[in-house]
Amino acid sequence: MKIIENNDAFPPYRYFTDVEDKFLNFKPSCRVLPARYYEEYQLSFILKQRYEPGENKSFPDGGFEVIGPDGGVYNFYLDEVVVHPFTLGMSRYFSKSQNTVKEKITTGPKGKRGRPKKDPSELKVQLAYVPTGGKRGRKPLDPAVKAAREAKMLEKQKRSTGRRGRPKKQVA
Repeated sequence: MKIIENNDAFPPYRYFTDVEDKFLNFKPSCRVLPARYYEEYQLSFILKQRYEPGENKSFPDGGFEVIGPDGGVYNFYLDEVVVHPFTLGMSRYFSKSQNTVKEKITTGPKGKRGRPKKDPSELKVQLAYVPTGGKRGRKPLDPAVKAAREAKMLEKQKRSTGRRGRPKKQVA
């Protein structure tokens, strides 16, 4: 499959030549690849309708109506569109066809990711737990402070009407 640019027409357009049959097996609403978007193969174009020559007056030489990635309808000639290789299960088609060799860059010794292991000599030796005999947790309140808090809560409950929110203004 080759891409050629036609400069005789206005506006100039690109089209495919020497296309294999598997790329011409169009089905309704399949993913297609227009020639002018060949470099941007990750864009998703969906086939809306295919017209043979003379079938539609808008396409006298035949053509395709394709829904673009932005939702708009694009029109192409018959030789401008092929079935997308990803639809045919050719996930590595573009990396093979461009014949690009990716060079591996080595920056150091091969190893695991993350922090390197520490030497056993640098590790701290954990001492065994020695119980002190003291109580754990928060210290209890003084009984006098506890009684004062309870008295304050009881007084507050006596004044409460059981309603929520800001209390009404009292007229004296």
